[in-house]
Amino acid sequence: MNIKEHLLNKIEDVLEELNVSQDALGSLEDYLEDEVQEDEFLNMLPEVDFNSISKDILSKAAKAYTSIRRYKSNEYIRKYINILFKMGKASVTYVILKSSYWISEYTVNELIKAGVEKYIVLIVYVNRLAYDYSRLDNKNFKTIYDMCRESPEDVIKACEYLDVNQKMVVCSIYCKYKGIEKNDKYYEFLKDIEDDFTNSIDNLYDNKMPDDLVKKIQMFIEKNDYALLENIIDEVKGYKYSDYLFKFLVGFSALNADKSATLKKMFQFFVRVNFRDALNSAYSILPVTSCYSDTVNNMDMLFEIPSKYHVAWYAEKFAGNETASEILKKKLKENKKSFEEAISLSEGASKNYLMSFMLDGDEKSNYIKTLDENCINVFSKVLREDKVNEGDISVVESFLRDDVSFENVKNTLYSIEPQNTSYWRMNNELIEVLNILCKNLGGGINLYERVVSVMAAVGYKNYIVKLSSDYKRNTGTEYSSEKFHKIFDILRKYSVPVLAKMKLIDNIINDYDYMGRKAAALHTVLKDIVVKDKDEVVKNIDNISADGRCVFLEYIFKVKKEENIKVVLDKFGDGSKKVKEKIVELFTNSSSNLKYMEGVLDKLKAKKQGEREVAIRILSKWLNEEGIEEERSKLIKECLNYTLEAEKSQKIRALLMEVLGIEQKGMDKEKLKGEEFIKDLLKGNKKNSLSWLEFDSLPKVKLEESNNYCEEDYLRAVLLCYSASNTIGKSVDGDRLVQKLNRDSLKLFANEVFDRWFEKGAEAKKRWVLGFSSIYGGEEIVMKLQKCINDWAKNSRGAIASQAVKALALNGGSSALLIVDGISRKFKFKQVKKAAAEALDFAAEQMGVDREELSDKVVPNLGFNTSGERIFDYGSRKFIVRLAADLSVEVYDQNEKKLKNLPSPGKKDDESKAKEARSEFRAFKKQLKNTISVQTTRMDLALSNERKWTKEAWIKLFVENPIMHKFSIGLIWGIYENSKLVDTFRYMEDGTFNTEDEDEFEVPEKSSIGLVHPLELSREDLNLWKEQLEDYEIVQPIKQLDREVFTMTEEEKKMKYVDRFGGKIVNGLSLVGKIMNYGWYRGSIQDAGGYYEFYKEDNSLGIGVELKFEGLSVGYENEDTTIYILRFYNAGTVKRGSYIYDEIKEQHLLSLSQVPEKYFSEILYQVSSALSSSSTVNENWRNGSGIKF
Repeated sequence: MNIKEHLLNKIEDVLEELNVSQDALGSLEDYLEDEVQEDEFLNMLPEVDFNSISKDILSKAAKAYTSIRRYKSNEYIRKYINILFKMGKASVTYVILKSSYWISEYTVNELIKAGVEKYIVLIVYVNRLAYDYSRLDNKNFKTIYDMCRESPEDVIKACEYLDVNQKMVVCSIYCKYKGIEKNDKYYEFLKDIEDDFTNSIDNLYDNKMPDDLVKKIQMFIEKNDYALLENIIDEVKGYKYSDYLFKFLVGFSALNADKSATLKKMFQFFVRVNFRDALNSAYSILPVTSCYSDTVNNMDMLFEIPSKYHVAWYAEKFAGNETASEILKKKLKENKKSFEEAISLSEGASKNYLMSFMLDGDEKSNYIKTLDENCINVFSKVLREDKVNEGDISVVESFLRDDVSFENVKNTLYSIEPQNTSYWRMNNELIEVLNILCKNLGGGINLYERVVSVMAAVGYKNYIVKLSSDYKRNTGTEYSSEKFHKIFDILRKYSVPVLAKMKLIDNIINDYDYMGRKAAALHTVLKDIVVKDKDEVVKNIDNISADGRCVFLEYIFKVKKEENIKVVLDKFGDGSKKVKEKIVELFTNSSSNLKYMEGVLDKLKAKKQGEREVAIRILSKWLNEEGIEEERSKLIKECLNYTLEAEKSQKIRALLMEVLGIEQKGMDKEKLKGEEFIKDLLKGNKKNSLSWLEFDSLPKVKLEESNNYCEEDYLRAVLLCYSASNTIGKSVDGDRLVQKLNRDSLKLFANEVFDRWFEKGAEAKKRWVLGFSSIYGGEEIVMKLQKCINDWAKNSRGAIASQAVKALALNGGSSALLIVDGISRKFKFKQVKKAAAEALDFAAEQMGVDREELSDKVVPNLGFNTSGERIFDYGSRKFIVRLAADLSVEVYDQNEKKLKNLPSPGKKDDESKAKEARSEFRAFKKQLKNTISVQTTRMDLALSNERKWTKEAWIKLFVENPIMHKFSIGLIWGIYENSKLVDTFRYMEDGTFNTEDEDEFEVPEKSSIGLVHPLELSREDLNLWKEQLEDYEIVQPIKQLDREVFTMTEEEKKMKYVDRFGGKIVNGLSLVGKIMNYGWYRGSIQDAGGYYEFYKEDNSLGIGVELKFEGLSVGYENEDTTIYILRFYNAGTVKRGSYIYDEIKEQHLLSLSQVPEKYFSEILYQVSSALSSSSTVNENWRNGSGIKF
């Protein structure tokens, strides 16, 4: 069944459920294929209200729509929507909404692109929008404004099908749009709005307001009687209104208040009823953005409303914004009386905010007293909400009012334990009033200090952090080193104990967003406390978390004094793995730290195993450091060998052997294999660590020489060797024991060990299973690991997925390395992709080749012979599998008859052979699919990363490998000298080479061969190659000759950014899906899950590229976003991660002229493809981007 038949059946099923006549059903296919007039068919359809049909039928109709969209059949979308609209008019919306939660601008553009008439699209869009309180917002009106501009006649036509509320939304926007001709229809719409809004006042109050009061409101609106207004306003306030209708009537009244005296009066009236709701409604509906709009800043003058209402609302809406503060200063200067009245109208945080503007006047002391008292009351409220008892709250209030000293209340303060100190429970009013008091150094500063000291004493860490931060529109939350330092100076002034300060810092360190700006802002505080209070810090360091200990130890170490180094040496035995890793990092992050070698070597004699382990890891890194003096290297090796001889712990012995590598020659191998060694491994309770495997039911493993089964304890010893290692790798001891075992039976054993570990939850502490199973699990383990890597990465187990990738690389099979290679090039999760790249680098280093050469070597032939065939043997029959030119599989029997697939075994076939052949065929198809996917990506990358092959390497890969042979035939290749193209050729089916003119070509012996990029070809050569491929009916395996190319303009060559995509508006989900499929990653995830760039880096070129855009939030990406600029930079110079706020530094930014032409073209090709669905451009994107041009 083809796609059209599939979609026809879907639509037919829906129409049958809707009781469409047989005549109409019989004509459906003709209608879809344009063989019957549209009106003729549509007139055969019955009327249906889709809001009233059964859920099952509605769901079926929606699924048909989803299927049509999935197959991107625009003609079928148009015709299906026309069918539904003809039957259900505006109720067609319910079908579309059933298939997607909301009808977005993306859906609108999709319908218009499909050819659905615009008036129908508008009806669908407005249908639910008009009744959705939260979405009655100017940002959702863009579609309607666009239609008013592009097709006003469709807007008018749509109104014929809309109910009153829907029509009022459309009419209001129609009248507001400045480009609309003020004709009869315009005035008709405006009159309809006035009449409907005036007549809806009783509905606004749910018909519960007396008729005479409703008439009085209407009279004011019609006659402008302000005396009447004052008489009725208090009475009106006594009635409850509908929030939805209030927003609707008042907001849309404001929208056209400049065009209608009636609508302005209506808005003015309801401002007096509830100024907050009225002005919020106007703000939602008006085409304005924040306090950067003159309309918002001057609402009192534009709508002729008392200034006090506007000031009170404005302060509440934009408190703290720099622009808003300037506007309010101006308002105060213009009308102080109205400003004071606004303060009286306000409450809470906005009242405090407005009072902050009065602190330069004569009444400053009165306002400071009021702010002080407000601050104390709010703080008491916070303590009360956190279940602090009233007696303790009373003590806090006495201290805050300066009735008692800190010394007298400190014991009470330290005993207070608030029940909830969550970030989300913070009281912003308290933060804001404290910030006001801090800025105004009058009477308020003493209260500020006392509040801060109480917050530190009771553990209100989040308040301390908030007081040390500022929010910037373009950069998010920034933390101030100066503010942190001021707060900790206050704590020193009030003699807050060092332990309390350490615990406060520890809590900050354990914040999820500590690294980056917060850590940088705390730098001075940490340095200060470590220098001034070192003894107290050392004394109390065990009373804080592992993360806290790591940070304090780092600052202690940085001082570089002998006694400080001793402090860190004494922490080698810390019980936390994280702390140990930090200590190793501290000693090994600079070659200058080798001067502390004596202290580290002494730790090899420590009684605690953990201390010895840390010392060994430090010494191991020093050994591998470039430029280490030979004398020091020799001393380290001697000490490690001496330690190995005396070491009793199997775990430490394994680590020492791993570090020393070939330095173990002197060991007694026979002893290593002998019973004494195994006995030593199993002593104590070590066996119990493997009890979860249920050894009795594990597969038996044979000995290689005798064919007898080995003892279970021997296998336990092998596994213990692997479990003793902290890293994924081959155990020297374990591998020596394995030499005695039969590999086939060991393979079954290794797979079963993996299966049991996986079934029991794949516990991270037992990740050693990954290395053991991969090394000895053969080909069977490869697919298991691949599936697990994908599943773990998707389910937030990136760490274990990364370990599994490293284990997979140890398997040794080409299919395993091929999978790792594929992950290293194109994988959605950066952590796992990085682990794959590291594993390949290590494998390449061991083989003495570079990464790309290794990738060439591991391309499998999948059992194909030199003729490109593979035989699958059923015993009585054999089947030949060949790879077609398009890389699909073709199956033939012995008589060369082409089959659809490998057939089922017959009675005459050898049952075991046939079963094995079919099993191999299934695995073969999976491997082939994976191989083609990886190699397609590699060839695509080769177009931009300057990959070249010698003639010998090229023939080995592209001629001798039957899979790559198919790739090579469909591509155009080039001979390069000094990276410049000098000749082009194509590899032919018969093994010869030819030119674009179909002359025979001889590839020079010492050639540098690469894939030709269309940028490198003249138009004439490009057309000749295209023509030749068409003549031979060759479809290229990747888009090479037809690839869209992008060249730098002369102007761009002088620039450091590309702005040709600037202003494009695109759906976030579409952008994320497409660009990440090209190997790009999200930038650093910041506050509220927001991110503002995508990036990718090419390590072979040393170039990174960043796409800046308006921003999206993880999990909420189905929103439109605006593209800004592309920038290229030195790869590896920008730190990225959760809550890391690093940016491209000027010295690392590349001018576009420094970017290779092919790489530039490929990057722009990827971005252009990712933005292909964009049809809208914001011409003013620069103004809102926050980028300095």
